[in-house]
Amino acid sequence: MFGWFHKKPKPLRLLAQSEEDVVPLSALLQDAALRGEDVRYDARARALTLRFNRFCHEHKSRTPLRAACALQIGSITGLQSRGFDVQRPPQGMTILHLATEPLEAPACHLYLRFAGKAAAELKIEVEAVDLLLMDLAAPHRARSTPSHPV
Repeated sequence: MFGWFHKKPKPLRLLAQSEEDVVPLSALLQDAALRGEDVRYDARARALTLRFNRFCHEHKSRTPLRAACALQIGSITGLQSRGFDVQRPPQGMTILHLATEPLEAPACHLYLRFAGKAAAELKIEVEAVDLLLMDLAAPHRARSTPSHPV
């Protein structure tokens, strides 16, 4: 009635270590908003880190929520980008989805696709699926709800 019995949403902490694990992560990443300076590729550590505000699709509330979140992709053996330069990504990008393409097991390609005019994409070759998705803070009220015209 007054919100006394409502549980606060818990921050997500998810690890993906197989191609099947990527599917739920992709659903959680849909409509995540990020800025260019929030994309970091460390070739020496073979890791790509993205910091973004993820839309909380999993919460069934009338109030739209977003959470500050980070995705780290490890075990990278190759990285290609289309539509932007990884060293100077554009401002204001939105994640469409994350997909996999198998190579010789356990290696695979991860495709991180972004919305927008450029249809930007990252093609990430990994020796094994090694993804960590974690909320950095509790969800907060979002300004709007994403809409996808059919």
